Parts: sequence; structure tokens; C-alpha cells
Amino acid sequence: MKYFTPEEADALIPELERIFEAVASLAAQAELKAESLRRRQTSGDGDEAGAAIERSQLQFLASGINDWMQKIVELGALPKGVEPALVDFPARVNGDEAYLCWKLGEKRVSHYHPVNEGFSTRKPLPKRR
Repeated sequence: MKYFTPEEADALIPELERIFEAVASLAAQAELKAESLRRRQTSGDGDEAGAAIERSQLQFLASGINDWMQKIVELGALPKGVEPALVDFPARVNGDEAYLCWKLGEKRVSHYHPVNEGFSTRKPLPKRR
């Protein structure tokens, strides 16, 4: 497993922003498609062929989201959420295994959490030299 320095994680932020922009677009399309399917079900629409097409389109959008999230894994990081967009980077902090954690909108990685904890318990990174 690769361990990231804060600087290495920072260098990936532009790529992560690009990935999450694509994910957000696909997720918005998927939500519209899911809402259309819900309307079909509640209205008793009998167009099974149309519903099957929409289900297939929804699966295609979900697959696209998964493909984009896989790109984060290929970078060596761990996607932890889409809404909000969260990414963990394996690291060592003060000699202990930890995750550097980043949230979409942050311009640099400035927090971490122990590997057995999550985003809600994150702590500021020690000052960078």
C-alpha cells in the first residue's frame, strides 16, 4: 500500500475535483431518471418497455459513477462518499497509520483521522515544515 504525504495528496486535488464534477453530473441525471421511474410506478403507467428502458439507463448511469469512483482507487486513494464528496489517503502521521482526509471544496489536505475512525473524528495535521 502506498502512503501519501500531504503534498502528494494535495497534488491530486485538481484530478479529484474533476472526478467529482463528473460524478455529480451523472448523479443528477440518475436522480432525474429515478424520479421518472417513481412517477411511472405511482401513476400505474403500464408501459413496461418504457420502464425497462429507464431502468437500463439508470443502471448505465450508476455504472458510470462507479467507473469514476474507481479512478480514485487507481490513484491510490479511497473514496468515502459522494454527498459529501470525501476521499481518504493512506498515510503515516506521527509514525502511526492514518488517513489523510479531504472533502470537496478544500484546497489542500489539512486533516487526518486514525484508520479505525472516520471523517467525523478528523484532527488537524501537525504543522508542515
